[in-house]
Amino acid sequence: MPDPGLARRHALRRLAARLINGEIDPADLATDDWWETEVETVEEQSFVGLIPQCGCCIEYTLGSDQRTWAAELRIAALALTSSPPIGPGC
Repeated sequence: MPDPGLARRHALRRLAARLINGEIDPADLATDDWWETEVETVEEQSFVGLIPQCGCCIEYTLGSDQRTWAAELRIAALALTSSPPIGPGC
């Protein structure tokens, strides 16, 4: 079993894949404190940096409108899922 931090990073990658596949909406990412995930790679940081603390304040916290934010989030999700795995099982 990976340590909790590594497990969270694996889950973040799976979350990005679910976003790309249309299984979840971008606003769904503003749950479970994903923005607090400790990351190590540039791709993880780019993705996590776009996750707001709550869904109601995307414009306030990120300075983007919803459409721009969703597009940037999908680009970051693609970069994350395309980057080399962080370890076994990811």
